[in-house]
Formats: sequence, structure tokens, C-alpha cells
Amino acid sequence: MTGPVVNLVGISHKTAPLARRERFAFPTVTCREILSQSEEETLILVTCNRTELYGLAGAARLEKRLLGAADADQGPFYVREGLEAVQHLYEVAGGLDSMVLGEPQILGQVKRAMGAAREAGRLGPVLDELTRRAVRVGRRIRRETEVGRGLPSIPKVATSMARLTLGELSGRSMLIVGSGKLGDLTAQTLQRAGAADIVVTNRRAEPAERLAQAIGGRAEPLSDLDQLLADADIVISCTSSQTPILSRQQMERVVRQRRSPQPLVMIDIAVPRDVEPTAREIEGVRLFDLDDLRGWSSEAVPRKAVDAARDIIAAEAQEFDVWLAGRSAVPTIRALRDRAERIVAAEVERSGLDDQEALRTFGRRVMNKLLHHPTARLKDRAATEGETYVDLARDLFALDLEFPDERGNGRRDDSG
Repeated sequence: MTGPVVNLVGISHKTAPLARRERFAFPTVTCREILSQSEEETLILVTCNRTELYGLAGAARLEKRLLGAADADQGPFYVREGLEAVQHLYEVAGGLDSMVLGEPQILGQVKRAMGAAREAGRLGPVLDELTRRAVRVGRRIRRETEVGRGLPSIPKVATSMARLTLGELSGRSMLIVGSGKLGDLTAQTLQRAGAADIVVTNRRAEPAERLAQAIGGRAEPLSDLDQLLADADIVISCTSSQTPILSRQQMERVVRQRRSPQPLVMIDIAVPRDVEPTAREIEGVRLFDLDDLRGWSSEAVPRKAVDAARDIIAAEAQEFDVWLAGRSAVPTIRALRDRAERIVAAEVERSGLDDQEALRTFGRRVMNKLLHHPTARLKDRAATEGETYVDLARDLFALDLEFPDERGNGRRDDSG
């Protein structure tokens, strides 16, 4: 017998530049296809800075699915197996693997990945338990350590970049292209820093109007994008487009239309990117993408806070490992209880008494009391002693022998 092993194949801001990562920034429909093509427990997590596929399949199979979805021939991927995969997911949920340490949005993203896997029928007992524990670990880290407390988030870092370029932000005009949640949070942070005259534009008018109303701005049609760009001081782009929506040629045209002598600050927080990377070469444009945000706040996190978070992760990962090892005893426990149920049923029928239901109830009560400690011990010892202990239990109770008829018509009768 061998228990399930959790495997992970992924790509993130720590292992690949944005130009490579964005190829694996799958839209929701692609994530659903990956899940639907899996035959075993699988979970896919796609965020601004990572794409990770968790599953009970081997790492080679997981990697093949990612490459197939991206129509790519290589990652580069990192691979984690067993306890390392568990620890990594806990680090992700705790914000320790984020570009901005402790950022809070990741917990919601993990929960959405859980929901998608459950909807696709791929969140079985192992990954369900793992992801629920991961969310608990993430909350515990933020509750018990200083990770994430008052530290810069991506919106705060983006605001710092805008302030570094433009100086005072009071009265600056702001354009939001798209209606993503991160863009919403960034706009709110810039607004608190003094930015005003907020305009929202989007392919669909309804989300733009909803966001504009929420942050006290106004919605404008995407067809007016050139003029909207020319009038803005700060642009936040956060669409879900799979290709750039702002070309270098368009940005050159916009710069010529601008009346302000100050540079246009472009904050592209979309993955894949909304703005062609070469637009940063244009005089009068200061373009920042997610890779530019990397590491801005890492130094602000106290070392002791990170160490404390890692201690929590290590302890919680060991607990999951024990839980997972204990699951190897489940088939044996089930076989033992099934065997006992058959014996009770056979003896009740053999008794010939009138009130067989009462006798059956009595027999099950005795059975449950007798099996309570053996089954609990089996789970515990399977986790600490391994498969040898489970094999010994199967041999002791003769669970590998066939008992086609507990009433005495089979090869052996344990009912007496």
C-alpha cells in the first residue's frame, strides 16, 4: 500500500520574468479545461505573479498539462513533492512567497482556486483538506505574526512609484483601464494619497460604471481611450486581455497630444501585460509593471516575523503529513468494520429470535465499542510506524482472506 503524494509544478516571479510568466497566466476558461482533463485530484492557482498546478498525479504529468495549455515547450518550472509541496502552498497562503510580503489578496485567490476545483469535481479529500488548512495557516500567520501588518501592498508600492515620479499627488488626474480588483484597490490607495478626477474605462460599460460609482469617479467609453490617456497624469491598467491593448505606436501618439510637461505614469498590473513593454522607451512615459514592484517592501518585514511565520508553516505541514499518513489505514479500517458488520448480521439471523432489530442494535453497539480503540490506534500508528503496522493489522484480523458467506458457507467462518 502507498499513500497519496501531493505534487506541485509551478512558475512564479521568483523563477521567471514577467515576459515568460504571462504565457502561463491562463484565463478562467483554460483553468477549467485543465481541471476537466484531469482524472485525479487537481487544483490550479493563477495569480498575478504565479501559476501553480497541484495534484496527486506525478510531476511529469502536471508539467505536461501546463505546457499543453500554454502551447509551450518549456517552463521554466519548479517542482515540489510531498511535504515540500505542502509547505510551499502554506507559504503562498501566508504571503511569504508574494512579491510584496504579506499581501492579503492571496488568501482570496486560494479560496477561489478551491471553489473552481470543487466545481470541476477535482477537489477530493486530500486537496480539500490541504487547501482548507492552507487558508487556516494564512490567517494564523497574519494573526500571530507581524507579516502583513501595516506593510506595503502592491497598491501602496504603486502609489509610492507614482509619488516618486510626480511628487505631490494632490489634484492629479487618474485613469483606470479595466475593472480588475487589484486596479480597484490601487485606485483607492492613490485616491487617499490625493489623486482626483478619476475616470474609469472598460470594454463593457456596466463594470466601468460600477467601479466609477464605488470610488467617486466617472465612466467613459473605451472608444475615447486616446484622449483619456492624454488627459491623465496616472494610468492604472488592469484588464483581463490576453494581448496588449496599448501599443507603443498608440502611446507615442498620446504623448504628442499631451499638454502636461510631466511624464505620464503608466502602472500596468495586468498579467498578461496590457502595455507593450517597449513603450517604456518613449520619452515622456514612465511605465511600471509587476516586475518593477518586486522586492520594494521585502526589507520592511522584520526578520523575526518571517521566522515566526516559517515556524508555524513547518509545524502545520508536519501535522498535515501525519494526517495524510494516517489515511493509509482507512481501507483497512473500512474492511475491518465491514467484516464486523457481516458477522453481526450473520449471528442475528442465526439466532432465530423474534426481535432481531433490537439484537442487531445491541450487536452494533458492542461492535463499535470493541473497534473504537483498534481503529484509533490504527490511524495513529499508520502515521508514525508506516505501512508495516497496517499490514500487520490486516494479517492479525485476516482481512486479506475471502469470506463470501459469514454464515458458514464460505472458506472460513469467524462467527463461531
